[in-house]
This record gives sequence, C-alpha cells and structure tokens, in this order.
Amino acid sequence: MNSKRLTLIGKIYHISILAILFALPGSSSIAQNSYQLFKNYESFKPDSTGKFYFALDNVNFFKNNENKLERSADYTITGTLLRPKAVYYADPKLRLELGGHVLKYNGRDDYAHISPWFNLHYQATDKIAVILGNLNSDMGHSLPEQLYNPERFYTATPEAGLQGKYNSTRFSADLWIDWQQMILPGDPYKERFVFGVRPELILLNHDGVSLSAPFTFYGMHEGGTIGTAPGLAKSFITITPGLVFKKNSSGSLITDLEFNTSFSLSTYPKDNLIFKQANGWGFYASGNINSTYGGLTGAFWHGHLFYTPQGTPIFQNYPGTGTDWLTNHEMIDLKYHYQYQIMRDTYFGFMFDYYFDTLRMKAVNSEGLYLVVNFKVLTKRKK
Repeated sequence: MNSKRLTLIGKIYHISILAILFALPGSSSIAQNSYQLFKNYESFKPDSTGKFYFALDNVNFFKNNENKLERSADYTITGTLLRPKAVYYADPKLRLELGGHVLKYNGRDDYAHISPWFNLHYQATDKIAVILGNLNSDMGHSLPEQLYNPERFYTATPEAGLQGKYNSTRFSADLWIDWQQMILPGDPYKERFVFGVRPELILLNHDGVSLSAPFTFYGMHEGGTIGTAPGLAKSFITITPGLVFKKNSSGSLITDLEFNTSFSLSTYPKDNLIFKQANGWGFYASGNINSTYGGLTGAFWHGHLFYTPQGTPIFQNYPGTGTDWLTNHEMIDLKYHYQYQIMRDTYFGFMFDYYFDTLRMKAVNSEGLYLVVNFKVLTKRKK
C-alpha cells in the first residue's frame, strides 16, 4: 500500500471521527478528564475541630501498555501504593496530616519507593484554601492528558510545595508549585520545579446545561545558580485555552454528555541540537457520553512539534530521548472507562484506551484495573 493511499485512509478516519464528535450534543472535558477515579485527597471538614484519627489511602493497580510506536514504551506495571497517615484538625480552619508514602511494584523485590507525607491545609474561607507540604493533585489538577500523564497518580513521588485553590459557583482556580528537586551549593545537578495555574470561568449554568472556559498555564523549570551541573537553565511551558460544554440528562441510562475542545501552545529552550525551534502547538477535541455502565470517549489530537515533559508520551512529537522529532502527529483516541463505588471513598475501576496514529497507520492500546481505597479510624471524638 503506497504512502498516498495510507495518508488518504488516515484523513478519512480523521474526518469520520470529527463528524461523529460534532454530531454529539456534548463530550469529555478538560474540567473533568477521563480519569476521575484518580483521587484520594480528603475534603476539608470545618466542623471537625479537635478530631484526631488515623487514615490510609491505598491504590492497587494493574496497567498494561501495548505500544507499537517508537516514542512510547511497551510495558506492564502492577503494584500498590500505600499512604498511612495521622490527621488532626487543630482549628476550624487548619488541618495537619503526617505519615508516609510507599510505592511497591509487584515482581520487583529490589524496588520500593518510600517518602514522607506532610500536608498542612489552611481553609481561609469557604472558597479559599492554602496548602503547604504535599499537595492536592487529584485527577492531575484536571489537566488534559497531553499535558499531564495520568499514570503519575500512582507512580510519581507525591507533589510537594505550595498550592492555592479557589472555588465558587462561577469561578474556580488552582495554583501550585511542585518542587521536585532542590539544590545546595556545589550539587552536581539542577534544581527542578513544576508550576501551574488553572482558572476556569463558568459562562453558562442553567437547567442542566453548562458552558465553561478553562485556561491552563503549566510548565517545568530546570536551573539554579549554586549547583555545578553544566548547561543553561531550561523552561518548558504550555498555554492551553479551551471550551467545555456539558448537558446533564435525567434519563436512567445516560447521565451526562460533554464536549471539549482546546488549543495548546508549547514552548521549550532552543538549543539547535534537540530543540531546533522554540515552540510547537496541538489541537484537541473530544466527545464523551457518561452512563450507568461507564463512560465512552472519542477524541482527536493533532500535534505540530508539540512537547511537554510530564505529558502522556503518546501525545508528544518528541520521544524524550535522542534527537528524532515528528513534525506532525495526528491521532484518534477512543476510551471506555468504568467506575464502581464499593462504599464511601472506595472505588473499583476498569479502563481501556485505544490510540490510532492516522499518519503512520499504527495502533496503540492500554488496559488498566484499579482499586482505590480510602478509610479512616477515629480515635478521638469532638467534645
């Protein structure tokens, strides 16, 4: 089959999926990405002054990635994440958590990542919260998959730094700095931190229909002046405005329909070796139907020299190693995600993700099983 015919078939797939998406009344959103199962941050309870209890956050996972593309790995990971902690409400506006975070892969006796867990949550008002220490990164800050790889929920070291959150009926915002690596004088590596600002304005919310405009400013910086690591400082920044339409349904089968579209501009350091230019871009559109039997998503992605370090690898035009870039990358993404609540804060989830590269005519799929358990044992009641 010659290259012109392959390109034509890819375009037909591309046009067909877009026609289906725009025919739907709604679809999947940046505000609520497809990985709503990935959350374990406890909501603040202002009426809990004096309460002290032990809690455990637990994620058990099995994820298989069948990747045939050169820029993404083919692997299977299975294991468990445990976060035992003590929780104390010192004041109607202040909560402290202290414990540990353990990540253990099955089949690898030599790997168990252990780190401390400390979280200070200050609820200044019913709308404003300030978080120090380990952060609330539930659902990857609601970032789209091309910016933030959902697997980081259970494989990455917990985010730590500073965070501010605002929530009201018409506007919400999440601002955070995840300080991943600090340096001292003479250290042979660079400091590294990730930062993000994600406000969302509700333009319409009436009779089960909503329209919102999320905006994401997200990036990573590597630098520092007191270390001895060679090379210049580097910054990777993405700017992503979007629109989200959602319609709730009163039917017993379909719960809601959503539509999401966004445009991402990515910038990175031009070094004439790997990053021969300073920016790229990507367009994303998706449609989603949520029902009592799970959620179905169809999406289209086009990236032109697009790259961000913490995004899902399959969306990137640069593989992260070597110097080979894809100038243009088109992909259809189909998902089926199912979530079942066993009891309060305890969920079972199944995911099937299918990606089809329309320009190179290659398919990638991944499957996952998850059990998310969060529970607490109260040891002291409020008087």
